[in-house]
Amino acid sequence: MIRIEFCGVCTGFRQEAETLAEYLKAQGEEVKLIEAGRGRFHVYVDDKLVFSIKKCRRYPNAREIMKLISNNKQRSLKQSVFFKKDL
Repeated sequence: MIRIEFCGVCTGFRQEAETLAEYLKAQGEEVKLIEAGRGRFHVYVDDKLVFSIKKCRRYPNAREIMKLISNNKQRSLKQSVFFKKDL
């Protein structure tokens, strides 16, 4: 599950969040949009922060987020395989 938190009063943040959500949904991802605090534009994958506008000082691009999602899922899969081997 992907969660996009965005500032509802900041110019352009809602539109960027909605555009990103539409793209991600078209790729088969489950996306939740949440209006949040001032200046916020965060993207979470499975409750893990993968993008922050405050750190990067720019909006994310959709391909970048898809890559982060893929990397996050691969790490989770590797960890689950590791734990199964240990059992």
